[in-house]
Amino acid sequence: MIDLRSDTVTRPTPAMRRAMAEAEVGDDVYREDPTVNALEKRAAQIMGKEAALFVPTGTMGNTIAVKMHTEHGQEVISESRAHLLDWELSMLAWFSGCLIRPVPTSDGILHWKDIEPAIRPLSSHCAPTTLIEIENTHNMAGGAVYPVDVFEDICANAHSRGIKVHLDGARIFNAACHLNRPVRDLAAPADSVMFCLSKGLGAPVGSMLVGTAEAIGRARGYRKRLGGGMRQACRGGTDRAGRNAAPVGRRSRQRPASGV
Repeated sequence: MIDLRSDTVTRPTPAMRRAMAEAEVGDDVYREDPTVNALEKRAAQIMGKEAALFVPTGTMGNTIAVKMHTEHGQEVISESRAHLLDWELSMLAWFSGCLIRPVPTSDGILHWKDIEPAIRPLSSHCAPTTLIEIENTHNMAGGAVYPVDVFEDICANAHSRGIKVHLDGARIFNAACHLNRPVRDLAAPADSVMFCLSKGLGAPVGSMLVGTAEAIGRARGYRKRLGGGMRQACRGGTDRAGRNAAPVGRRSRQRPASGV
């Protein structure tokens, strides 16, 4: 039987199992796990960012990203069916003290003209908008892929207003294959990106959060608060997924994930 519930039910390949068994390990909280250190360095390089952080789950990565870019009592804009809004247990409110302002679309793809009216005015009566969250591919919109120019326009306009942009790229490598573009092109305008190793890349567990060195430095503390500071992480299979990710953006004629 082929299980089509989700791409998260994939299992490690024999090569990944060997890599896990043979991985060199250390204490990741002390930043002494050479396998995790190599994975974080590779993830940052692939995405064109300064630094990266290994986290156990995509939800934790998104939770930390929101905390990096906001303060309590602020608003975050997302599409109305975003995973961040519907499937992450309101962690944005619980951990960051923020409110989501959802913006509905017909196809899951936000444009600046949709976002701009939702930005709260600066006043003593409104919580300020400080972050826009974009999901690419958009799971609940059937795996919809953001055109690069649309995402670039959102980021350019947001940055001109002093608003950060976080990219939930859980399946961003699917989008890169669909667009036949290097994944760093899709990630370039964003202030931070989360991507999963346990979905399209086929690793047994784990996600990466990438951004500036300063932001990722703070993110390490948030990961510890959330219980994500692992000791001997031993993610050889995950590291293998990171190495295999490099050429993904150059592959073409592959379909993005469709609602899975």
